[in-house]
Amino acid sequence: MKNLSLVLRIVAILASAAAVALFFISKGKLAEKQTSLEQAQAMTQATQSELETANSKITSLGTQLSTERKSLADTKGKLESIRSEMYTAKQQVTRTQQQLKETKNTISELENTATRLRTDLVKTEESLASASKEAELAQLDERIKELVKSNDTLKQDLLASEGLQQSASTTRKPASTAITSGYQSGFTPSSTVAVQPATIGAATTVASISTSDGIIILDASPELGLSVGSEITLIQDLKALGKIRIIQVNEQLAVANILPGTRLRGLSKGDTIKVMH
Repeated sequence: MKNLSLVLRIVAILASAAAVALFFISKGKLAEKQTSLEQAQAMTQATQSELETANSKITSLGTQLSTERKSLADTKGKLESIRSEMYTAKQQVTRTQQQLKETKNTISELENTATRLRTDLVKTEESLASASKEAELAQLDERIKELVKSNDTLKQDLLASEGLQQSASTTRKPASTAITSGYQSGFTPSSTVAVQPATIGAATTVASISTSDGIIILDASPELGLSVGSEITLIQDLKALGKIRIIQVNEQLAVANILPGTRLRGLSKGDTIKVMH
């Protein structure tokens, strides 16, 4: 029994020693675990901080991405608008080119038509000239004959007018002159009525003349007594130049056609002439 209790005591002592050793061993490991835990907590905090920073960066990147997406959408819309405008401009250019081509064709056709019309006009003028030469010559001959007769009549009228003026100046002499001279005239006045001279109007000025166009413009005045449609004879230095027909009259000017057969080569702008109705 004594050996048994001794053995138990020894076993208890060994167990106590083992427990003490185990306590110290576990305490050291606990300290290590505590240190490791603290380090892990520090690392967790650092990781948490980095995670928050990363989250903040991710949020910022998300915002930037949204902005970039919006800008990309705007750019895409502008690109689509530019494409649409380019397409419209291309269609307009195509239409313009087509219109330009049609215009060139039209111009070419018009030029061809103008050339053909010029040729036809030349042919027509040649035919009209050849057809109207004989009629014009006949008309000119008739006008020349009429002007010759008119010129003869005018000369007779002018001579009669000069004779009447001379006789009028002779009759205006005082009667005492015939008595004092001792001369008794044997002239017996004739009862025949004198020929009435043609009416010569007041003097006027040539405002403009174009013999190639057959137009003459005179300074008009009420004393001339000009009326539309009347034919008058132009007088210069007691010579008949020819006849004209009035086509338009106003308060200042009278426009007239130079009748065929009338030659006014020596007449120019500013010359003074008289008219005879």
